[in-house]
Amino acid sequence: MPKATLTKRLEFCSSHRYHNPAWNDAKNREVFGPCNNANTHGHNYLLEVTLCGDIDPVTGMIINLYDLKQHLWDILIEFDHKNLNLDTPYFNNKIPTTENLALTLWTLLAKHPHLPALDRIRLYEDATLYSEIRKEFIQSSDTTLIGRRYLFAAVHHALDNTTRGHQYELWVTLKGVIPSDTGQVINLQALDELVKHHILQRWEQQNISQDPLFSQSPVSDSALAKHCWALLSPHLVSPTLDHISISQQYETAAAFSG
Repeated sequence: MPKATLTKRLEFCSSHRYHNPAWNDAKNREVFGPCNNANTHGHNYLLEVTLCGDIDPVTGMIINLYDLKQHLWDILIEFDHKNLNLDTPYFNNKIPTTENLALTLWTLLAKHPHLPALDRIRLYEDATLYSEIRKEFIQSSDTTLIGRRYLFAAVHHALDNTTRGHQYELWVTLKGVIPSDTGQVINLQALDELVKHHILQRWEQQNISQDPLFSQSPVSDSALAKHCWALLSPHLVSPTLDHISISQQYETAAAFSG
């Protein structure tokens, strides 16, 4: 019987605070920054659930979409408009980071008796951060992906010798294991500084065509993604880079993975 994947997107709202009770206040502030503020802060999470199953020859679907929405809310109702630290049992001994929340949702969804097999879930905390769990990661010591978005404006010489400017969107996606003490694949403040130092300061408000990296080749999204990989990968050993994605317009994006 033919198989297909189906992706459903749902939003829910939750609040949380990053805090490790085994650390003193100074270390918590150092590691978690504003996310450690005593008052919890909230997010409008966006969850993408991708399922894989047989296509029913009668309905042409792997699951009825109305039923799917109800089954997903069977799970999400425990988290919607809740304080993850205080109102759910899943984070009594675990920090409710994006990574830990995504892994918790995967575990609960995988146990739902009426859902087809999970293929992937992606959880956006906001427009700049997501965590992704894939079926091949589950046996790999809680390996997950974390994606972080950056924006920068730059110009470059086009093939017709005109100069064109763009607002670039850069996604840096890492793969690693979730440490129990931080709940984060990588410290986001450290990642932000790394990307700022090696990429944003290099190209922000600059003519990228004048960069020595492009002395022998034109500036394209694909080339930029490849060079971003080369600039960042030596500094990311654990976790490692999974892929770089860059775009100058909404409709298209180029990705590179070494």
